[in-house]
Amino acid sequence: MMNKAAERHLQDEHLLDDISVNTTEICVPEDIFNSWQQTLDLISEIVDTPAVLIMRIHKNDNKMEVFASSKSTGNPYRRRHDNDNLGNGLYCETVIAQNCELHIPNALKDSDWDHNPDLKLGMIAYCGLPLLWPDNIPFGTICMLDNKEHSYSQKFRHLLARFQEAVVTNLATLYQQEKLRHLNQLLETRVQLRTHELAELSTKLIREIESRTSAEFSLEYSKNYDELTGLPMRSGLIDSLTQMLKQSKATETVTVLYFGLRKFKSINDSYGYLIGDQVLSQFSQRLKQYLDKDTLIARIAGSEFVIARSHKKTVSNDLELITKILDCCNAPFSLAGFTITVPSCMGVAQFPTDATTAEELLQKSSAAMSISKTEGARYSFFNQDTQSSIEQRYQLESHLVDALNNQELYLNYQPLVCLKTHRILGAEALLRWHNPVLGQVPPDKFINLAEHNGQIIEIGNFVLHSALAQAAHWQALQQSDFRIAINISPLQFRAPNFAEHIADLLTLYQLPTTSLELEITEGILLQDEHLAHDSIKKLQAQGIRISLDDFGTGYSSLSYLQKYSFNTLKIDRCFITNLEKNEQDRELTRAIIAMGKKLNLHVIAEGVETQEQDRFIQSEDCDYGQGYLYGKPTSADEFETNYLADLYSFQ
Repeated sequence: MMNKAAERHLQDEHLLDDISVNTTEICVPEDIFNSWQQTLDLISEIVDTPAVLIMRIHKNDNKMEVFASSKSTGNPYRRRHDNDNLGNGLYCETVIAQNCELHIPNALKDSDWDHNPDLKLGMIAYCGLPLLWPDNIPFGTICMLDNKEHSYSQKFRHLLARFQEAVVTNLATLYQQEKLRHLNQLLETRVQLRTHELAELSTKLIREIESRTSAEFSLEYSKNYDELTGLPMRSGLIDSLTQMLKQSKATETVTVLYFGLRKFKSINDSYGYLIGDQVLSQFSQRLKQYLDKDTLIARIAGSEFVIARSHKKTVSNDLELITKILDCCNAPFSLAGFTITVPSCMGVAQFPTDATTAEELLQKSSAAMSISKTEGARYSFFNQDTQSSIEQRYQLESHLVDALNNQELYLNYQPLVCLKTHRILGAEALLRWHNPVLGQVPPDKFINLAEHNGQIIEIGNFVLHSALAQAAHWQALQQSDFRIAINISPLQFRAPNFAEHIADLLTLYQLPTTSLELEITEGILLQDEHLAHDSIKKLQAQGIRISLDDFGTGYSSLSYLQKYSFNTLKIDRCFITNLEKNEQDRELTRAIIAMGKKLNLHVIAEGVETQEQDRFIQSEDCDYGQGYLYGKPTSADEFETNYLADLYSFQ
């Protein structure tokens, strides 16, 4: 036998079932609407589609209303401003009429849809789902639209369906709340109070569901996508790359390019993190524009990116992709009045030649990139020698860490000769390393490594102190000017207050500024034109000479000579080596010397080893020579004995 409380509960349920709800009068609360709006915006960003909408139907007015619209670029629909009459063949009308999903990649190619009204706004792609009240009366639709052909993937359609379920849950709650509101008008105060408590509980439940759904959605997105660039991160890339490998045909290969923007920390240090973030954001947009939609693009960490593409097994396809990426990297960025160029290095690995899993491909392409960084190359392919090269690099690095403290680093000096008088005017300081285990290590093996691991600042300061102290000693010994030339790395040059630091060192060693010549390469100019121009100007204002080293190689161009006021042009040894045999090298050397003269620059020819080379550069009115013909690099003591005792005269 039922007690009274149970009887009342049963009566309340029957009352609730008998209540009729007019859904056209139900308003969507602001908190629920805001939740919908945030999700629309997020879906638009993830799917990369300009318009994601919630449409509401008003049968009494024979209208279809844009109830909520994503705040995204290229979205022509405005909330509550755009309404269409029913009966005109809208996409959403069909979704409501058929009560199922409608997916149209391109209406212009579909005779059933090539005249529908949404084409007036340029929306040719559509994917929509119905939204129903609990009594099966249509509320409207949720849909995605694009102004270009867009075959929405199963993943994105599943994402839309998940949000449809959340909206329908909200509608069911609002529907029940409306029923409860009507019930409140019919029941006694006791029942009204009870209903109010249920409504509060229902609202709390809604908020809890929304909060949990939103948190799960945000967590899933943040796990797989980079917030700054919108690109997939490592976990998302692994999943997509694994799928690409599975779908790859026997006649195809999958090429993975692992590349990084070099010296990116200096951009953050020089211009601030806001500019650095803008560079990364613009760079990711460039990649999307340069590459087709079937190419995977991901940001792995910091300034490191990965690109993967499946294609036919031809070398030309690999080089085409590499060229596209390098073009994308080399183009300067114009931000906040600055022109910033970011150099890059790249490693390449391929499926199935180098690896058969996504993780292995990333590991091996990353290893190849490390080789590029160390060797100063633009890109490197993974091969059988790559792993051994990495092991050798780690061995070098482990010894280099302690090289300075163990006094394994030292300087040699090579004479600089005036070609008119054959007098030795000074010397270039050249860094050398002798390790008890490794023996004599060539500079091209360890200097790039020192730049990569950051040791170059400490090592560079050692070179500056040692060379300036030695130059001061020789100048005091001879009671005359002695010029010392010192190579400066890009990382040193970009250090804060570099010009002031040089001035302090010259004061410390009591050397006139005219005794110092700093040699820089075009790599410094490529990375940050604004900083380079500012530092060169400050150094020259003190009277310090600036020499452009290795001119004629790499990216050197006449524009550098227009932009920067160098004192000296140093012709790379590769032109001098073949002067006797190569007419083209003779003409190029002749042209460089003549150009330097026209621009009032002193010209140095390095790598001079024969009398014939010496006669040629003298005949072309070159100012200075450097090379084995005049003297090999030697220790400070040998230099003093061999070259200073005869009053700087070369015979």
